[in-house]
Amino acid sequence: LPYVDRPIRLVMVGEGTQRALIEEVAESLGVSDRIDLAGGVDEKRLIELYAGALAFVYRAFDEDYGYVTLESFLARKAVITTTDAGGPLEFVEAGTNGFVAEPVPAAIAEAVNRLAADRRRAASLGDAGYERARLVTWEGVIEKLVQSR
Repeated sequence: LPYVDRPIRLVMVGEGTQRALIEEVAESLGVSDRIDLAGGVDEKRLIELYAGALAFVYRAFDEDYGYVTLESFLARKAVITTTDAGGPLEFVEAGTNGFVAEPVPAAIAEAVNRLAADRRRAASLGDAGYERARLVTWEGVIEKLVQSR
């Protein structure tokens, strides 16, 4: 977040063991006023958060599937992920429905800044993500799993 242009804010959703550490690091970097640690939210609030977001940053490491990538696309939001994300890379196509950045803060921030500077492009990438996600079906997932055996 220190590399992201103001007034962009970060909203983090979910419960986890790292909240105190995140708060500490945010304070030390001087960005705690730009972070909302929402914790666990109900479905209605999650939908509201997606609707109000510029994009979704998914900083996973070697994730198996990355369901939230599809969730973000279904909310018509571009996804920013990293080259070491794993499963989300099966869905995110750099420059088509999001960005794939190097797993370093400055590179991720550059992708956020690019979308913030061009809201039309952010919306276009989100629309492309929606088109990608709506093609994913349980039948297709099962077929792919069976073929990989």
